[in-house]
Amino acid sequence: MNRLLALVLVAGRRLAGGLLLLVGATFLIYFTIRSAPGDAIDAITPMGTPPEVKEKLAADFGLDQEPLAGYVTWLGRSAHGDFGESLVTVTGEEVMTAALPAFRNTLLLSFAALLVCQVLATLLALVLGEPSSRQQVLTGALYFFTAAPSFVAAIFFSQALNAGIRHFVDTNGYEPPDWYPIPIDAKSIMQYVFAGLMLIAGDGLFMDMFNTVRAEISAVRNAQFIAAIRAKGASTAPHTLRNLVVPFISAFAARLPLVLGSVVIVEYFFTLDGAGYLLLEASKQRDFPIVVGLSVLFTLSIIVMNLVADVVRAAIDPREVARNG
Repeated sequence: MNRLLALVLVAGRRLAGGLLLLVGATFLIYFTIRSAPGDAIDAITPMGTPPEVKEKLAADFGLDQEPLAGYVTWLGRSAHGDFGESLVTVTGEEVMTAALPAFRNTLLLSFAALLVCQVLATLLALVLGEPSSRQQVLTGALYFFTAAPSFVAAIFFSQALNAGIRHFVDTNGYEPPDWYPIPIDAKSIMQYVFAGLMLIAGDGLFMDMFNTVRAEISAVRNAQFIAAIRAKGASTAPHTLRNLVVPFISAFAARLPLVLGSVVIVEYFFTLDGAGYLLLEASKQRDFPIVVGLSVLFTLSIIVMNLVADVVRAAIDPREVARNG
């Protein structure tokens, strides 16, 4: 089979699987609301919501129809990007108008944190080389300091940094930075920097990435074809890098859900203008359209990232095409 055709077929199958997964996720979200005790509209709207708003919401989500017919109606509207309007969080504003800018910030933060984590893990793996008993003190300390959840790491980090500024800056009469004290609702790039560092330092992400990267580098370096290239006196670097692209992309895609899960609380802690902060605010105020719209965006981003990873793997590694062809 022509390799290009096989690659298109692999991408098509992955895309179909991703769409089915997205439909399944929206199905669960919809039927969770339909199965809520009592009247579904009363369950998802705040007290005092005008009757006309309730009627419009029921029509938007197909809650005035039988469950399956209502889901089809809701899915059709959602497929065109129409998730309704915010009830409370940004009253009257279209869901996607409010959600997309916030989600873009969250996605950029998550991708940047994950990419920096992978780069740092790769550098450490190259410096340390093969595992040895002499490295156990360093790796053990790293396991200890990166094992806490991201939001716990954020709390300890903010307390320590605030105490340091109070001691060394305030007491000496210097002007503290605009992001002090942490957390503070201020528009500063440092809030995003701190949030990214906490995503890297929490949930065991860094050491998980480090172990994965070191194992992949060791496997490629010890491969027979690398030994053959080395025996011929040729440079092994191009071949090593080429064979590390696929596992590196796979490692990135596999850990994106973890980072997107952690970023919700980390963003809320640092009061960032992102989807995580907006999602928790909407959840507290029972703003169901915003919650659903953001949930779909989070799910869609994971599906798209895995689709891109699968296509890149298939494009770089002919064995992927052969396995799926």
